[in-house]
Amino acid sequence: MAVFAKEVMGRDVVDLHNEKLGELTDFVIDKLSGSVTQIVVLLEANLDPSMLPWDFRDGRMTIPIDDVSRISTRIHLRK
Repeated sequence: MAVFAKEVMGRDVVDLHNEKLGELTDFVIDKLSGSVTQIVVLLEANLDPSMLPWDFRDGRMTIPIDDVSRISTRIHLRK
């Protein structure tokens, strides 16, 4: 089943405990394979990015696609 970017953009991103981390704002795509390698998340204002295991830059957190467990009405992470 194909999923289009516009269908998942803006969805909530939640951690392993179903706590909202933020909102999906973008993807990073490998130019050679065309595969998504990372998701880009705008964090909730009350979260301290230094307490999270992913890279935080320019107000956005990049999360490797391997840390995504599933995509449904929300983006669920493994951690």
